[in-house]
Amino acid sequence: MHVLDVRSGHLKLMITVETDADVTGCPACGRPGTNRRRVVAADAPRFGESVLIIWLKRIWRCAEPGCPRQSWSETHELIAPRAALTSRAIGWAVDALSHDDTTVSALARHLCVGWHTLWRAARAEAAQRISRPGRLEGVKTLGVDEHIWRPGRFRTGERAVTSMVDLTRDADGRLHARLLDVRPGRSGTVYAGWLGEQTAEFVGAIEHAALDPFPGLRQRDP
Repeated sequence: MHVLDVRSGHLKLMITVETDADVTGCPACGRPGTNRRRVVAADAPRFGESVLIIWLKRIWRCAEPGCPRQSWSETHELIAPRAALTSRAIGWAVDALSHDDTTVSALARHLCVGWHTLWRAARAEAAQRISRPGRLEGVKTLGVDEHIWRPGRFRTGERAVTSMVDLTRDADGRLHARLLDVRPGRSGTVYAGWLGEQTAEFVGAIEHAALDPFPGLRQRDP
């Protein structure tokens, strides 16, 4: 991306960019033709200031009347097609949810987007991270806790959840706790079921387990 313009508004930084894409011919007939469209996406904040990326995206339109392709557009890893957030903003938000004491609502306010806009993107990114091979490697101390995660006014669905946390210390004895998974319910069956889904290598590597004193975790569901 090349920066064309930078403007600062009310608590917001607007950056206009374009790619260095060359003029290209139609994939169907080879004739060139181009146009531009403004694509606006929220980016990761800068020193507490919201950032908007304005991408002058190239939209190629074939000049040949009989061409079946008609139009095609360039792509870039920073902004996915029809995305309201940059990939950098999504990564920033998921990192914050993983390591900081924050919420989706707070992060959405920083990005100046709606809750659902951020959550759809963050949920997809989180699912990809969870499915990465080796994510659970190195866990030697496993912590298990249960809590109520929904306010009392919500009466539908399971309100109690069981959380699995990595409590392994590094070589210097420092603890870098990280959340591994959250499952509905708070019984020994939930915990055993989660362990049963993991590989034998993961289970065999666990040397210590710290359990919440809640009696339900010591019992199996009937």
